[in-house]
Amino acid sequence: MSNAYSEAAARPPVKTRYDGVMLFLHWSVALLILVAFAIAQGRGLVPRGPERTALMDLHRSLGVLVLALVALRMVWRAVSSPPMPADTAPLLLLAAKAGHLALYVLMIAVPLAGLLMTQAHGHPVALFGVFTLPTLVGENHAFGDTLEKLHELFGTAIIVLAGLHAAAALVHQYVLKDGTLSRMLPWGNR
Repeated sequence: MSNAYSEAAARPPVKTRYDGVMLFLHWSVALLILVAFAIAQGRGLVPRGPERTALMDLHRSLGVLVLALVALRMVWRAVSSPPMPADTAPLLLLAAKAGHLALYVLMIAVPLAGLLMTQAHGHPVALFGVFTLPTLVGENHAFGDTLEKLHELFGTAIIVLAGLHAAAALVHQYVLKDGTLSRMLPWGNR
């Protein structure tokens, strides 16, 4: 009996919530994506000129910040395991993993396509006006136009997928009552 007790004590406790770093990265990226999307959708309301240029510079800076935070998030996820999911049906678990993978792909593809599109159109990308990012592609307007279409398509896809992600979290929390949403909310039960 004492051997079983010492083995149980030696095992690390099972994580039931995401840690503070992952919570910060998750909600920061979500907010940045929503603000960047809102700027892109509302840019037509601002007449062409310095104000619109400044707005789009902010949009690009937010995109670069999303890219950087997603990279940090991927590193953090590799070193800090996520909490153990509740007993979940294998098909739901597969759907969740596929959804998360698609979100990660889009969180990289959207800002990267935007960055390359801007550079292909012959414009530099300055991060909050502090420094200019290195140029990754030369000026090529046809390539830039293709990237612009992809950026817009992927941007819409990430908003749709994020909406489905949020809806799934709500279903888990309030229909399945498995606490999935509580593990990701900053004010959830610890």
